[in-house]
Amino acid sequence: IDNSIGVTFGLSTLTAAGFGQCFSDVAGNLSGGTVDAAVSRLNIPKHGLSQAQLGLKSARIYHTAGGCVGVVIGCLLGMCSLFFMDT
Repeated sequence: IDNSIGVTFGLSTLTAAGFGQCFSDVAGNLSGGTVDAAVSRLNIPKHGLSQAQLGLKSARIYHTAGGCVGVVIGCLLGMCSLFFMDT
């Protein structure tokens, strides 16, 4: 992104990285439904929590932590292309 869009528009490396992260996050949000549909075909049992249980602080913490772990894994997977770049 830095060598193409960044140079074309005169953006700094961090600005280009920020735009790359924005595009990555949007792509992740848009593909979330597709991933959910694919995972639902694996017949993994549902959580079985009631609305009251879902409202518990511990459930919210685990939900947030799970989302953060998912984002970190996605970012690390996105950086795998760095292994193949010449320096």
